[in-house]
Amino acid sequence: MYLFPKITEIRERRLAADLSQHGLSLKAGLGGQAINRIERGETTTVHPLRAREIAKALQCGVEDIFTETKGA
Repeated sequence: MYLFPKITEIRERRLAADLSQHGLSLKAGLGGQAINRIERGETTTVHPLRAREIAKALQCGVEDIFTETKGA
């Protein structure tokens, strides 16, 4: 089961945390361009473990920035 990113919510939370896309990627332990690809819509699904790390880096719940169904 993969999760669908809520792109706008991720971007807003990243900016509120004063993080660049690259900075958030590194803070979440992902490749340097991972968040850039998510925010541009190139990465349409994310593994739950990666989603958890992004949420942890943004200090929010996974359900705040990802959904199990597309378009929700």
